[in-house]
Amino acid sequence: LNGELIQYTVSGTGNNSYHRYVITNSVMESAWSNLFKWAANAEAMRRLAVDQQNVNCEAVAITLKTLYLSNLTDMFGEIPCSEAFRGSGENLTKPRFDTQRAVYEQLLADLEYANSIYDTSVAMSSAQRDLLYGGDMMKWRKFNNSLYLRLLMRLSNRDREMGIAARVRAVFEDSAEWPVFTSNDDNATFYYDEVNPFVNYFGNILESAFTTTGRRPAEQIIGMMDAPGDPRISIWFKQASGYDGWKGAESGKEAQESDNSGVSLLNKANLGDYASPYSHMKYDEVLFIFAEAIKRGWIDGGDALAEQYYNDAVRASIRFWSDVNKTGNPVSESTVERFLANIPYDGTLESILDQKYVALFWTGFEAWHEYRRTGYPALVIGEGTQNDHVLPTRMAYPTIAIKTNPDNYAAEVARLQSVFRGADDMKTPVWWSAEAVRKGIE
Repeated sequence: LNGELIQYTVSGTGNNSYHRYVITNSVMESAWSNLFKWAANAEAMRRLAVDQQNVNCEAVAITLKTLYLSNLTDMFGEIPCSEAFRGSGENLTKPRFDTQRAVYEQLLADLEYANSIYDTSVAMSSAQRDLLYGGDMMKWRKFNNSLYLRLLMRLSNRDREMGIAARVRAVFEDSAEWPVFTSNDDNATFYYDEVNPFVNYFGNILESAFTTTGRRPAEQIIGMMDAPGDPRISIWFKQASGYDGWKGAESGKEAQESDNSGVSLLNKANLGDYASPYSHMKYDEVLFIFAEAIKRGWIDGGDALAEQYYNDAVRASIRFWSDVNKTGNPVSESTVERFLANIPYDGTLESILDQKYVALFWTGFEAWHEYRRTGYPALVIGEGTQNDHVLPTRMAYPTIAIKTNPDNYAAEVARLQSVFRGADDMKTPVWWSAEAVRKGIE
């Protein structure tokens, strides 16, 4: 869904495709139900950990719960949060919808608390059950605080209300209090096994379904990578048989006008094999966040320091993908430096955010969230798109939320109309977005 919205990928032979903004209620319900289910599991883990006085399991549970809830609020806007997960113990089965500001205040406070209780002097009990970090609590703490940075930067347009700049600066200046990712070794990456059940989601999908009849790279991402010689292009994609060169599919094109001849393919061996890794967050994202913060003047150092972080972010992304590449030789340092010379930091936020967009490929919904926050990269909206040719600004609430919580849903629709001057649709902005700020939404 993220790839289709943000023009990483293009799929489907009919007009009912995500890249044409045809997104059914069932798609929204799947995201809503699954993310809330995983957040509920994390909350159950937290309560068990508190009962057993296991601070590390408590902290991990908070980190994971925040990861899921942040995606929910970023996708839908205002969601049940403060009264969520209280059904079994308190019989509170119809939680109110919190404002997005209130949701973010809770999420940030939870991450701050988790950071304060992680005990990095000991490994997690039953460390073999930790499929992400093998019980290494310092890596979990770094993930927690890197996620904290991500959520702070999500609120960049709300610095005045939330004091974001000072909080980002505090993380940058005090690595002892706020350890974050410092190399790709810290990445929140699942390195899957070759055998079930711990395998990549796409492992069982046939090569033909993953590539030829599935999703293909879009013109946007191919265009941003091909011209400057991005070495990741051959790691993520494959040239079409008999075609000499890279070609992307047109996003938002009407099906009858689409031409897939010569369009490149996704590289299943690196993206969708049984053991292909998948990352919730990586080191390069932290570096891009700091580069942006420096450029915004939140951190001292000026363009010289912003350029250093920008270059290091690109290097980190390429190095990660080179290390997991199964279909080619490692990317040499000279190749990386030649590429950097072709995409120099030019002193603008756009240059930082364009390369952050490329690096966020295959990382959850981050590129879509970032586009709504910043407006970058510049995208061409296809004439075959629905939703009045508006790239979706949020997901509409699914039927399950309406049926199970009708009164609070009705109150939320009234807020969307009065505060956001919109409806429960894919054209009303979320509170932290650039569009909401432009419209003067408080």
